[in-house]
Amino acid sequence: MNSKSTDFEVHRNWLAITNSLPLWEWYYEKTSEWTLDYPPFFAYFEWIMSQVAKLVDPAMLKVYNLEYDSWQTIYFQRSTVIITELLLVYALQMFVDSSHGASKRAAQAAAISILLSPGLLIIDHIHFQYNGCMYGILIASLVLARKKSTLLWSGLLFAALLCMKHIYLYLAPAYFVFLLRAYCLSPKSVFRIQFLNCLKLGAGIAAIFSIAFGPFALQGQIPQILSRLFPFSRGLCHAYWAPNVWAMYSFVDRVLIILAPRIGLSVKTGALQSVTRGLVGDTSFAVLPDVTPRVCFALTLAFQTIPLLKLFFQPTWDNFIGAVTLCGYASFLFGWHVHEKAVLLVIIPFSLIALKDRRYLGAFRPLAVAGHVSLFPLLFTPAEFPIKIVYTVFWLILFLMAFDRLAPASSRARFFLFDRFSTLYITVSIPLIAYCSLVHQIVFGKSYEFLPLMFTSSYSAIGVVGSWLYKAEISALQHFSGPPQDEPPESAFDMVLFKRKPVQFLPVPEIEDEQQEVWHIPQTGEVFLTYEDYLNRMDFYKQKRFICTISGHSGLTFFDALESELAGAVEVEQAFPEALKGPILRRVQFQTVSRIDTLVDQIYDEFKNDYYPGEAVTVHILGGEKSHGVVRDKTRFGSKVLPDGTITPPFSRYFVSLDDRAGQEVMVDDSNIFRDRKVFTKAVLRSFIKKTVTREAWNGAPWLVKHDVAEKYHIDTRIPPHLRYDNKLLERKQLQLQKKASQFDPALVSPGPVSPTGFRLPELKPAPKSHKSKAQQALQAAQHAIKGKHSTFGGHEPGQFVHLPLPGNPFQFPMSFRGQVPPPVIRQPEPTPPPPPPKYPIEDLQVEPRGLVRPQLKFMCKDPPVDVAPEAKPPDSDDILMKSNLPLLETWDTLNVYCEIFKLDSFTWDDYRQAMVVHSGETRVQLFEEIHCAVLKILVSSEAEGGKVQIQLPELEEEEDEEEEQQEESTAPTPEPDPQPSGRATRSSMAKMEAERLAAEAAAAEKEMQKAEDAPKHRAEDVLRDFDWIEQLRKRDFQDGGWELIMVGLLHQLSKNERLKASCEEVLQQLVPTDIEPSRETVRQRYATLDVNLRVQALQIICMLTTETRAIRGYMEDCSETMTAYRKEKIEWQRKRKQVIEELKGLHDQRKILLPDNLPPSPPLEPAKTNGDVKMSDVEDLPANASDEVPDSDDDGPARKLRRANDRAAERKRKAEQEQERKEKAEAAAKVPKQSKQFQRVLKEIQKKEEEIAECEREIAIIDNDLREADCPRTRVLGKDRFWNRYYWFERNGMPYGGLPNSSTASAGYANGCIWVQGPDELEREGYIDMKPEYQDEYKAKFGMTVPERKKLEEGTTSVFNATQWGYYDDPEDVDKLIAWLDIRGVNELKLRKELVNYRDKIVKNMENRKKYLAPPPEKEKEDENGAASVAATASTGGNKRMSTRGRGVTTIVAPPAEPEPEPYRCMKWQNTMALDEIGHLHSQEPPPARSRKVTKKKEAALAAAKEKEVTAEPEMVVTRGKKGRQSGAGR
Repeated sequence: MNSKSTDFEVHRNWLAITNSLPLWEWYYEKTSEWTLDYPPFFAYFEWIMSQVAKLVDPAMLKVYNLEYDSWQTIYFQRSTVIITELLLVYALQMFVDSSHGASKRAAQAAAISILLSPGLLIIDHIHFQYNGCMYGILIASLVLARKKSTLLWSGLLFAALLCMKHIYLYLAPAYFVFLLRAYCLSPKSVFRIQFLNCLKLGAGIAAIFSIAFGPFALQGQIPQILSRLFPFSRGLCHAYWAPNVWAMYSFVDRVLIILAPRIGLSVKTGALQSVTRGLVGDTSFAVLPDVTPRVCFALTLAFQTIPLLKLFFQPTWDNFIGAVTLCGYASFLFGWHVHEKAVLLVIIPFSLIALKDRRYLGAFRPLAVAGHVSLFPLLFTPAEFPIKIVYTVFWLILFLMAFDRLAPASSRARFFLFDRFSTLYITVSIPLIAYCSLVHQIVFGKSYEFLPLMFTSSYSAIGVVGSWLYKAEISALQHFSGPPQDEPPESAFDMVLFKRKPVQFLPVPEIEDEQQEVWHIPQTGEVFLTYEDYLNRMDFYKQKRFICTISGHSGLTFFDALESELAGAVEVEQAFPEALKGPILRRVQFQTVSRIDTLVDQIYDEFKNDYYPGEAVTVHILGGEKSHGVVRDKTRFGSKVLPDGTITPPFSRYFVSLDDRAGQEVMVDDSNIFRDRKVFTKAVLRSFIKKTVTREAWNGAPWLVKHDVAEKYHIDTRIPPHLRYDNKLLERKQLQLQKKASQFDPALVSPGPVSPTGFRLPELKPAPKSHKSKAQQALQAAQHAIKGKHSTFGGHEPGQFVHLPLPGNPFQFPMSFRGQVPPPVIRQPEPTPPPPPPKYPIEDLQVEPRGLVRPQLKFMCKDPPVDVAPEAKPPDSDDILMKSNLPLLETWDTLNVYCEIFKLDSFTWDDYRQAMVVHSGETRVQLFEEIHCAVLKILVSSEAEGGKVQIQLPELEEEEDEEEEQQEESTAPTPEPDPQPSGRATRSSMAKMEAERLAAEAAAAEKEMQKAEDAPKHRAEDVLRDFDWIEQLRKRDFQDGGWELIMVGLLHQLSKNERLKASCEEVLQQLVPTDIEPSRETVRQRYATLDVNLRVQALQIICMLTTETRAIRGYMEDCSETMTAYRKEKIEWQRKRKQVIEELKGLHDQRKILLPDNLPPSPPLEPAKTNGDVKMSDVEDLPANASDEVPDSDDDGPARKLRRANDRAAERKRKAEQEQERKEKAEAAAKVPKQSKQFQRVLKEIQKKEEEIAECEREIAIIDNDLREADCPRTRVLGKDRFWNRYYWFERNGMPYGGLPNSSTASAGYANGCIWVQGPDELEREGYIDMKPEYQDEYKAKFGMTVPERKKLEEGTTSVFNATQWGYYDDPEDVDKLIAWLDIRGVNELKLRKELVNYRDKIVKNMENRKKYLAPPPEKEKEDENGAASVAATASTGGNKRMSTRGRGVTTIVAPPAEPEPEPYRCMKWQNTMALDEIGHLHSQEPPPARSRKVTKKKEAALAAAKEKEVTAEPEMVVTRGKKGRQSGAGR
C-alpha cells in the first residue's frame, strides 16, 4: 500500500500540530502547506490520537519533521483507521436491527455493501483518511431518526459530526427540515410549535458548538477558522475534476476551444491551461462564461429546495433518507471546489434505500459505477492498479447482482430508456478503464497526461447526473401522485393485539373549558383529564404483552408493536402486487378457515399460477428470450371432455404488453409467464392478509376485510346470515337441546314432528313464492315425477323424507281399512355395516399374525432365560451373569464414545469382554488397567491442573461418633441381678417373673443381632486410615496396586450414598474382607482374582460418575454445537440440491423440446453375416495366445516361427475387419443428422447439473455421518418390535462404524458387531403382554390366542422377558431373517424395519469382520509363518547381531528378531497408542521425570552409554515409540 499519499502526510502533520502547539495556535500554524482545515472536533480527535502516538514514535509529532514516514508511523496511522472504523460496523448493525420483516435481508445486504465499499478501501485504507469513522456517525444519526423517541439524539449526533468535518453541511438542510417538521412542530398542524422540543434541541446543539468553537471564540479566532474551512480562493474545480456538472462544463469548454475558430467564438488565451494544469487555484474558462461561488450556491439551494418541500409535507423516514441523498446530489453536482471523494456523501445514504424497489435500484446502479470509477485516479502507481481494478469490479458484480435479486418490483412503471442507458453506461466503463489505465500510457507515453483524467471525470459525471435525474424523477412522481405508499392506513392502529384481541382506545372526553390542562398520547390520540389516568394508561401500554399482527412478534410494548405494525404495513404495501390485492381479498372475504396458516396455503396454491391485468410479469417469447411486461388482459378457458372420456385441465391465455419493446404485445399461456419470486411468497401473502383482514374471537367466526380496504376495492361487507354470531349461537343451542333430548329418547335425535307410525314428518313451512311461470312449474313437476318413477327409493332420493299417507285418508288404503287406523309399519333393522378396513400402520399387536418365527437369539451369559443349545453361547461367557450384560454394554459404549476424553484407543466389544474376564495376577492385560486408570483420572484432576475433585462425593462419618457410642456403652448402668423368689412365692408371682426373664433374654438376643448387623463387613476403613486416596489420585500413583487401592477408597466413600451402598459394599467385601489383614499388596491380589461380575459392577459405578465431570459435559456441549453447525451446512447443501434439481428439470424440458429434431433415424435391418460376427476360440488359437504370455524354451524354434507367421496373418485379417467396421460407422454417422449446438449445450448442462447433484448428495452423506458420530449424549435405539423388545446397534451413533481408524486394533474393522435385543420394561410388559385376564380373553377371542401365547409362537424358543435380559444376533443371515419377520403394518416394527434396512449393509459388514477377527488362524499356516519368519530373521541379522538407530532424539535398539511368542489372549494385542502420543506414557505408568538442570551433558552421555551396554548384554528387545499422527474426521 502507498503510505506516502498526500493525505497521509496531512494527518501526520495534524498530529504534530495538535500535540506540539497550544490550542490557540492550531489554526495559524503553516510550516507545512497542509494546514489544519477541519473543524475543532476533528482537531480534538487528532490530539487524542497524538497522546498514543508519542508512545509509538515521538519523532512523528515534530512539526518541522516534514514527510516523515518511519515504519512505526505507518503502522500507527494505518491501525487507527482500522480501529476507528469499528464505529461504522456498529452503526450498520444498528441499521440492520432497526429493519423488520422482509426488509431485514435487504438491510443486511446494504450494510455489507457499505462496509466492503471500494470507496472506503481506496480513500481510507490506501489513500488515507478517516471517512469510515465519520460515515459511521452519519449512519447512526440516520438510524436514530427512524424512531421518534430518538429524534433528538439524531440531531445532536449530526451536530457533532458537523463539528468534525464541515463537508456534511451538504446534508444539513435535510436535517433542518426533518427535525423542524417531525420534532419541533406538531404532527397534526404546522402552526402548533412544541416549545419544549425546540428548547431541548436548541440547547443541545448550542452546547455542542460551544464545546467545539468556544475555546477559539474566546481567543477571537473564529474568522481565521472560517477562512480555513471555506477557502473560496481555491477555485471552482479541484486539481482533479470531481464528476459533477462543472466537470461536464469544463469538458464542453475544452471541446469548444477546438471548435471556436470554426464557429466564430472568442477564446481567452489566458484560460487555455486553467482547468487542465492539475493544480489547485482559480478556475477560468476559455470559451464559456466563468462560474462564481454565488452561482454555485444559488443552483445548489434551488435543487435542494425540491426534495425539502416534499420532506416538509411528508416527514417520513424514507422521504428523509431520500432528501438527504438529493441534498448530497445537489451539493456535489453544483458545489464550489468539490472534492472527488465527496461522492460517498451520495452513495452511502442512497445505499440505505437502494433496495426499496427496482426503480430505486435502477437509479443507484449507474451512481455506484460512476462514483467508484471516479476514485481510480487517486491510486496511480502500477502496484495499486490491480487492487483498485480487481476489487472494484468484484464488488460491483457481486453486490449489483445481489441487489438485483433482492429488490422487489415497483408498483409504478419504470423508464425503459433509462434502464437501457444504465446497461449501456456500465458496458462503456470496461473499455474506458482499459484505456485510462493501460492503453493511453502505451500510445502517448507521458504526453497528454490530463486526457485520461478528463475522460474519467466526464464519464463519471454523466453517470452521476443521470442517476440524479432518475432519483429526482422518482421523488417527484411520488410527491405528485397522491399520498405516499409508506403512510400507514388508519386501520393500522387496530392491528396491535392484547391477549389476541385488538386494543380498544378510550374515547376523547368532552372538554368544556378550553383552558383546562390535559394529557395526550399522540400515538393513539387519547386525551386524559387527570395525570393519574394518563400514567395508568401509559403503564398499560408499556407492558410487554402486546402482539404485532403482521410480523407475529409477541412480548412487545404497545409502542414497539405499533412501530412494527407501521413498518410492516409499509413493506407489505410496497412489496405486494396491486393487481392481486382485489382478487385475493374477495377470495378471503367470509372464509371460515380457523388457522391463518391453512388459509394462506389455500390462497397461495390458488393464486400462485394465476395472473391478473395490471400485474408486472416476466414472459418467455419465441427463441427462449425473457422479457418484462404488464398483463393487459386475460382469458380463462374451462375443461373439455375428450372422446375417450378424459377431461383436459383448464388453462388461461394472457395478453402482455412488453416494457422493453415499446408498442409490442404478445400472447402467452400458463407455462410461459412468471412473476418475480420475491413478490408473491407465503410470507408476504401472510403479512398482507394480516394487515387487511380481521376476525372476531369466537369459534367459527369468518375472516372479514377491513372496511376501509373493502371500500377501496369495492368488496361487499354484508355478512351472510348463516355466518353471523347470533345465528351461530342459536344453532349451537339447538344442537345442545337435541343432544339432551337424545339422552332420554333416542327417537328424538332429529328435530321436527314425528308421525304415529314412527317416521319423521317434514316440517310445515309456508312455501316460498315462486318467480317462475305456471308452465315452468308444471314442467318442473313433470320432471320430478319422471325422476321418481325410476328411483330405487320409490321416487325419492336417498336421504330425503318419504311422504307417507296420513291417517284417515280414504284414497290411500283398501276399502276394508277405511275409517280405521292403519297398522304400524315395522321397519326391518338394517344389517350392521362391515367395519372399515384398518388404516395401516396400526398398533403392532393388533396386526393379524403371519405365522413367521423370529430368528433364534444368542445369549452371552451362563444363565440365559431359556434353555439354548451350546452354540448359542460363546465359549468365554461361562463366568458372566445375565445381570452383568447391561453394565458391560453400558461401560463399553461409554468408554468408546468418549475415548478421546479418556485418551484411550477404541477397542472391540470382544476384546473388552475378554479383558474383563482373563485379567489376573499372572496375566496382566493392558486394556483392563488402562480403562480403570483413565476413568479415575477424569474424576480428580492432577496436581499440575489444580487437583480438583470433579464429582460430588458423600461425606464420610467422623470417628467421634464411634467414640461417643463407646462412652455411652461404658456409662450404661449395669443390669441388676434378677431377684430370687422368696420361699413363700405364689404361682402367679412365679409366672410373672418367668415372663420378665424371657423378655430380657429376647431383648438381649435382638441386641446381639443388631450388633452383628452393624458390625463392619469389610476392612476398608482400616486400609484407608493412612491412605488418602484423593491425594494419591492427584499424584497419579497407580503402580503396584495403587489404582486398586484408590478404587477401594472411592467405593468406600460412595457406599455412604444410599443408592450405591449395596453395590459398593458387595465389591468391598471381596476386596478387603474381614478375615485378611488389608494392605496395598493384598488389595492388588484380591482385585486380580475378583469375580468378573463384580469387576463390571465396580467399573460401571465409576463410569457413571464421569458424566458429572466438566470434561464429559464440555465434550457433549461441543458436540451439540458441532451438530448445529453440521445441520446448518446440511441445509445449505439441501437447498443447493433442490435448486439444481429444479434447474435440471427445466433442462430436461428443453431437451424434450429439442429431442425430435435431434433423434437419429432408425437403423436399417442388416442381414446376418456369415463370417466375422462370432469369434470362436478353437484349439489352434490356444498355443498362439499362450505364446504371447509365456515364452517357450529354445528347443521349439520352428514351431515358434510358425506361430509368428500365423499371428501376422491373423493380425492382417483383424486390421482389415477393423478398417471395414470403421468405414461402416463413418457412413452411418454421415447419414445421421448432426445434433444442433443448442441440443449439445443442453446435454452438457444436464450432465453438469447431474454432477452437481451427485456432489451435493455426497456432501450430505458425509455430513450425515458426521452428525451420527457427533451424536453422543445418549445411545439411540433402533426401534421396538411388536412385543416391545428394544433393538440396539451400538455403532448407530456416537462413534465411527469400525472404531477410530488409528486405533491399535483398527484392523478388526468393527466395534461391537452385534444387534442386541433387550426385553420390555415393567410398564410395557404389564400393559401389553401380561395383561389382565379380561383383556387376554378379549385378545384371544379376536386372534385365537393370548399375547404370551403369540409371543412364544412368533419368537420361537428364545425370548427375553424383562429389561434386565439381553440377547443378540451376530450372523448376517439372521439380520435378513429379522427384517423379513418384521411386519410393516405395525407402528413399532415399521420404524424398526426402516432403521434396519437403512443400516443393513453396515451391520452385515461389521458382523463379517467380527467373524474374521474372532476366527482362530489355521495351525499349519501359523507354523509355516513362524518358520518363515524365523529363517528370514536369522538370515538378515546374522546370528546375534544388533542394530541401533537414532532419530529425532529417540534411540531405538533393535534386538535380534527371535521367534515371537503368540499372545495367549487376543485382547493383549491392544495398546493405548493415544495415551503414548498425547501424554507420552500409559495411564497406568508414572509420568517421566523432568530433566534435572544439574546433570551435565557429559554425565548424560555417560549414563546413556552405560544403559546401552546393559541393554546390549540383555537378550530382551527394547522398543521406544515415537509420535503417531492422528487422523481427523475418523470414520468417514
